[in-house]
Amino acid sequence: MSDPRRTSRMRVLGISALVSLALLPPGRAWAQPVDLLNPDSVAEVAGKKKPRPQGFPVLPGVYRLYGSAPGLPKDDLEPLRQIIGGARIVSLGESIHTSGGYYEMKHRVFRFLVERMGFRAFAFESPWPDADRVGQYVATCGEPPEEALRGLFGVWQSAETRDLVQWMCDWNRSHRKKQDKLFFFGFDVQQPAQDAPALISFLERLGVGSDDPRVTDIQACDGVSTPSVYPGAVSDARNQQCLQGLATAEQLIDQEAAQHAAGISPQDLEYARLRMVGVRSWQGQVYYRGLGDVVKSSESRDNGMAYAFGVLRRLRYGDIKTAVWAHNYHIAKDAQASSWATRTMGSFLRETFGPSYVAFALISNISEIDWPSQGCGPIQVLRSPSVVERQLHDLGYEALLLDLDFPGGKPPFLAPGEKARFSETVMVPASQFDGAFFLERSRKMDPLRWQPCQ
Repeated sequence: MSDPRRTSRMRVLGISALVSLALLPPGRAWAQPVDLLNPDSVAEVAGKKKPRPQGFPVLPGVYRLYGSAPGLPKDDLEPLRQIIGGARIVSLGESIHTSGGYYEMKHRVFRFLVERMGFRAFAFESPWPDADRVGQYVATCGEPPEEALRGLFGVWQSAETRDLVQWMCDWNRSHRKKQDKLFFFGFDVQQPAQDAPALISFLERLGVGSDDPRVTDIQACDGVSTPSVYPGAVSDARNQQCLQGLATAEQLIDQEAAQHAAGISPQDLEYARLRMVGVRSWQGQVYYRGLGDVVKSSESRDNGMAYAFGVLRRLRYGDIKTAVWAHNYHIAKDAQASSWATRTMGSFLRETFGPSYVAFALISNISEIDWPSQGCGPIQVLRSPSVVERQLHDLGYEALLLDLDFPGGKPPFLAPGEKARFSETVMVPASQFDGAFFLERSRKMDPLRWQPCQ
């Protein structure tokens, strides 16, 4: 079945491309910005009139952007309307953590999504119980944002992320209507020391005592009663004991859901199941990593994150328009078809939400990082001309937006169905992402958790 938003884009953009090409004077290169959807822009190329800044194509499906600073004018981001269409979940990735240019760009795009497309939530790749501290700050502005950010992984405790949540807080203070409020939540499931006690506490409400063998089995899970062995190995016996305890817990939750016992709400059951899924996801991540099976380890985590995102969004906010912050890998829609060779959170979300889920990679020619365990300073992509980032660098712009499913390019910037090295991975880019933001240079973040590297 065809996607209506893509069909309409093909008609409008394809006709506009032909018209603008016909008006181009002989020898005029595509490098001059031309707005295919704006008659004034086309007229200006023909020497008639000054254009309005509403998107600046430099090639069909490749748009020049003003930059990554959040406060820049938003007209250059208007092509996002066509790419996103009616989707209600928009993921924004990054090729590597701790690169501040990416963080600024995601902040900038989120402002556009909020102000012009009605998005009202931002979900982060961080353990959801701790991320609720940031959510509380966004709702109340009750503590310094730097303190609230302690609820996130250290790689996102930065001045750039602080500015984002500060903006969300300021928005909420100036928008009193309930439908205008912004929300923040996490969805990662790497917190067994929090999930397991919460699950056991729920089981106690069902009459399962703390000395019950079923509780003992859950306490055998990695990181619950003893420190995690990750990335070390979990014994088969201990893994089976853990899984047995979680299976029993799931059965009890199912029975309780069927009985509708007084004092236990449907929401209580949903959160208990979420805690159970969280422990199981972590157990799989650790167990398979210890066996050297990185694919199954990653899939266990990403499956759990997709589940947590869906449950938390539905329970707390309903079908709210939501942006997602995560690594490019996690948001990819069909990573099994790439050299990642695994299923990702994005693939699970695509299965659940269909075309209402879209994903944007963030890539750059040079990414600067400030990550104590990984390095300090610039990291440059491979210099091969087949690398997409290198091709974008050669266009000569500081910031670009790519529509990876653009129908009007003849030829398109990236040949349909052809594999390319993109985001340091071999893939068919359009099968993984709907679009991408490119920065010539993404500066390193300004860290809040550690001293800036030199």
